[in-house]
Amino acid sequence: MNVRILSALATAVVVSGCAITQDIAPSPLEQRAQELCLVRNSEVVQDGFHDVYVRVLERKGFKVRTLPDKSPTTSCPLVGTYEAIYRWDMAIYLARADLRFWADGKEAGRAVYDSLSGGANMNKFIRTEPKLTELVDQLFPRLKSFLRLPSAREAVA
Repeated sequence: MNVRILSALATAVVVSGCAITQDIAPSPLEQRAQELCLVRNSEVVQDGFHDVYVRVLERKGFKVRTLPDKSPTTSCPLVGTYEAIYRWDMAIYLARADLRFWADGKEAGRAVYDSLSGGANMNKFIRTEPKLTELVDQLFPRLKSFLRLPSAREAVA
């Protein structure tokens, strides 16, 4: 009997140490999506993250304009900033993404995905675009996504 209890306790401790968290503070934005200025983050070294993020925001209906690294959050009426960390564990994967949106210089929404404590949890191996799509949909629940068919060039790639 003691062996079963100890085994169950050990399993609970191991599993709890493999947590993947996702915290969303949705934006109150209700009207149709508008122009959004996205500040490029040169510290995100994974190729293509910025471009994938722009594509996800455009599908949500935003007209995205890229601003240079470290532009102030007051540069446009609606500004997006991001941080992303990739890790290697048998494959490169998105370990953490912190997406923030600012309306008139005040934080107006935030989504954080964090698998840095994922340990042996195999759910940490995610693709960037589907995860960003999920986060953006949860950040802007009142805005409908636009169905965008891939261009001929994207369909071939």
